[in-house]
Amino acid sequence: MESRRDRMRMDAEGDRLSVLPDDLILQILSFMEISLDFNSSSQFLKSGLDMLSEFVTHVLSRRNNQVQLSSFNLYLRKTFGQDVALRIMNHAFSLNVQQLNVTCRFTYHSSSYEENPGIPYSLSGSLTLKHLTLNWYSCVDHMILTSTREFSSLTTLHLYYITLYDGFLSMYPNLENLTLNCCKIKGSEVLSICHPRLSNLTLENGDCVNVVTPQLKNLTISNYFGGYQISAPELASLIIKGQCMFSTDGFPSLEKAQFSLHNIKMQSRSDDSNVIRLLQEFRNVQFLSLSEEVIQVYYKIFFVR
Repeated sequence: MESRRDRMRMDAEGDRLSVLPDDLILQILSFMEISLDFNSSSQFLKSGLDMLSEFVTHVLSRRNNQVQLSSFNLYLRKTFGQDVALRIMNHAFSLNVQQLNVTCRFTYHSSSYEENPGIPYSLSGSLTLKHLTLNWYSCVDHMILTSTREFSSLTTLHLYYITLYDGFLSMYPNLENLTLNCCKIKGSEVLSICHPRLSNLTLENGDCVNVVTPQLKNLTISNYFGGYQISAPELASLIIKGQCMFSTDGFPSLEKAQFSLHNIKMQSRSDDSNVIRLLQEFRNVQFLSLSEEVIQVYYKIFFVR
C-alpha cells in the first residue's frame, strides 16, 4: 500500500517548482512573458463599463510588479466607453507594459450624433512601451489623440480611425514601424509623415499624404486618392494600390515595386500619363509587379493606334 511519504515524494517529483523558495520562484517568473486580456463582451462584465474599469484596475494593481507585463490587450464594444478605455490605457502605461493592444468599437444613439464632434483624449506616455496598437472605431467621429509625455521606447505604432495633431510623431523619437489606417491630421487635408528613424510605413484609406523619411526602407500606400509626395532616398520596397497621382524626388535605392490600380477606371489621358510617369520611376528596379489595369494602360498608349 502506498505510504504518505511515497505520495509526497511523487508530488515533489511532479511539481518541483512549488518546493523552491519564493525569491527563486519570482526570479524564474521574471523571465517569463506575461499577457493579460480583457474583453467587455465577457459574460461577467455585462454589468457595465464602470465595473469593467474597476475590475481591470484591481487586477493590474494587485499583480506582482517584479514580473514583467509584456502584453496587455483590451477589447471594448460598448456605447460611450471612451473615458473608460483611456483610463485603463493610462493605468497600463504606469505599470511598465511593453505591448498594448486596444480595440474599441463604439456605438451611439441617433439622437446624440451632433453632440460628439470629437473630443481630444490624452495619453500619459510611457518609458517602457515598445508596441502600441490602437483601433478606435466609431460610427460618428474619430478619436482626437494627444500625449503629455514621450513614448521614448516605442518602436512600433499601429493606429486606426484616429485624428492626430500636426507633429504628433515627435512624441515617438525612436519609432521604426508605423501603420495608419483611416487616420488624418486635425485641421489639414494632408497627412504629413516626417520622421528621421522610420523604416517601415503603411498608409491605408485617406486623401493626400506627404512623406519625408530619410531612413525609410519599405512603404505601402493603399487607397489614397488625393495624391502623394514622397521623399525617401533609401527606399528599397514600394507598394502602391489605388491611385497614381505621384510626386517624388526619385528612388535611387529602390529594388522592388508593386503597382495596382484596384480596378479604378481611368477617366482621361492625363490619368494615363500619370501611370506612365510613375512607371518611369521604376525603371531601375530589380523586381516589378504590375496589375492587369496598369498593363492595359501601357498597352493602350504604346501599341494601340
